Amino acid sequence: MRSTRPTLFHLLAAFLCALLGALLLPRPALAAGRVTVKSREVTEADARWKLDMTFDYGSIPQIPHIPMIFNFQPVVLYERALTDQSPNKPVLNRMPLQQQPSINESMDVGFSDASGKVFKVTKFDFILRRDHGFEAGEYDLKITREDDGSQMGQTIHLILKGDNPVVDRRAIVFAGDKPKKVQADKPADEEKKDDAAPAEEKKADEGGDKPAAGNDVPAVPPKQGGCGCRVAGQEGGAGGGLAALALMGAVVARRRRRG
Repeated sequence: MRSTRPTLFHLLAAFLCALLGALLLPRPALAAGRVTVKSREVTEADARWKLDMTFDYGSIPQIPHIPMIFNFQPVVLYERALTDQSPNKPVLNRMPLQQQPSINESMDVGFSDASGKVFKVTKFDFILRRDHGFEAGEYDLKITREDDGSQMGQTIHLILKGDNPVVDRRAIVFAGDKPKKVQADKPADEEKKDDAAPAEEKKADEGGDKPAAGNDVPAVPPKQGGCGCRVAGQEGGAGGGLAALALMGAVVARRRRRG
């Protein structure tokens, strides 16, 4: 009968297969040390968010302060918007973000106390500010050491709570909501002209000649038309008749004298 005992060749072949399988199988990335956050959901206060963090370096660091890079990758934006369905009260929209530029902050994390003694674990407070580009939303935080690029702990998912500026996404704008037209500033020369115009108008009203209204009576009577000659049959008609009668009477008296 054949022996069923594993030979040395079989044992060596099994060991090589196990080693090859371990090398080919995907493994999670190894991280240096460990980082934890007191709360991954932080509420905004005075336009900033405060992260209470604990760093475990894994061993006593060789230097008391370790330069590290904090890489914040935006993944979700909390948008507050006015819509046609809610024109007066903003609604919250969780907008997923892709391929957004990350926000990098370089900080030195201290592992020593006032006496200069170095520790393996330290507390660290990190402040996020709006003027540094942060908004209410969700971020993936990755911390790496500057000297060798090793990642400290695992990637941390953070939620920053707060009220972002309101965005108007209404399709219908009512007439009363139209912004008022702002008059552009006039040059200095035009302003001087505008200031001089009322003074000139006031002067004209006080001393200038006013045009006569349609019903006003002129101060001087208008001149009469014509040549100034009298027309027969109009003025002096009675005087002409008396002269004719007197002439006829003289003729009759002269004839009587001759007879």
